[in-house]
Amino acid sequence: MTQLEQAEEKLKGMLAAAQLPRKASYNPGEVCTILGVVDRTFWRLLSQYERDERGTLRRPDCLDSITLSRHRRVLYDELVAFMLRNNSYERAHAVHPDQMDLFAS
Repeated sequence: MTQLEQAEEKLKGMLAAAQLPRKASYNPGEVCTILGVVDRTFWRLLSQYERDERGTLRRPDCLDSITLSRHRRVLYDELVAFMLRNNSYERAHAVHPDQMDLFAS
């Protein structure tokens, strides 16, 4: 199973836990429920979305959105990409359990 497939499976599990169907896009309240974040965090994730001159995201912990008649929506594919980016980022930058032994008293 590829990382993309794993990210999609994880998102499907989160949708099931939130009792939401798979749709093309989700409103801010639904995204907050899916990700388990508050409204303020959702808007911070949107505001952090920025690409550099090469088109690479500056931060992995951000969300892209679209506006449909004055309403923000986050695409299903963007949620999958968010799960993929953040899983890889957290794994690459996580504190190794052995490092915690350095702080033991």
